Amino acid sequence: MGNVRSLPNKMDELAALTRHQREYRECSLLLFTETWLTALTPDTAAELDGFTLLRADRSKESGKRKGGGLAVLVNDRWCNPGHITVKEQHCCKDIELLAVSMRPYYLPREFTHALRMVVVYIPPSANADAACDVLLSAVSRLQTQHPDALLLISGDFNHASPSSSLPKFTQQPAVTRTVKKWSEEAEEALKDCFNTTLWDVFSDAHGEDIDSLTHCLTDYINFCVENTVPTRTVRSFSNSKPWITPDIKALLKEKRRAFCVWK
Repeated sequence: MGNVRSLPNKMDELAALTRHQREYRECSLLLFTETWLTALTPDTAAELDGFTLLRADRSKESGKRKGGGLAVLVNDRWCNPGHITVKEQHCCKDIELLAVSMRPYYLPREFTHALRMVVVYIPPSANADAACDVLLSAVSRLQTQHPDALLLISGDFNHASPSSSLPKFTQQPAVTRTVKKWSEEAEEALKDCFNTTLWDVFSDAHGEDIDSLTHCLTDYINFCVENTVPTRTVRSFSNSKPWITPDIKALLKEKRRAFCVWK
């Protein structure tokens, strides 16, 4: 799921990711908001090999001349293209919505009907209450048609919070965890700690008992790390990637700024 702010100029990168990264190649769905696709943009500009494209471009009813747009790319190895149907499509100044029905090759026994995927984009200038009302109406219609179907909602809601209008839907909560904040200063302090350690004391105390010596040294090293390297508390979301470090985030921001200046 991503707010791409223009999909066509990112297709080369997505094509490379789906070819070379297993996480992208084997994923079931790629969901995009703010595709910036228009009626003048051919499907070939946003297609990926092995994926079926469904798009809902921003229309005149939105009252805006550019921006917006939704797209869903369904993995052909996960779902037959003939078993994909657009159930709802809505575009106004407050919300853009695309509801897709899919029946994958394998469907858990608990779900007797094809699953429904609702992709939503609510602009920052939208009336949040009006947008949530439209979303509630669309979801209610889908649930009335097939009450037992699995219904997923994803998108960019900005300031709108559908929790009050859709209280039975839940979101994976963020997990708070503590991580070490490594730096050159912390590494130097840890080196000083090790340099002043009398390591012979450990070998003298445990003799030739290698297992006991290993456990003792490990505990001591962890003790030094705990007392030397500072920690910080971070929130980890379900879609957070472990390889996205603060340095990479800074580079991504620079990339977006460079693109905006160039455009």
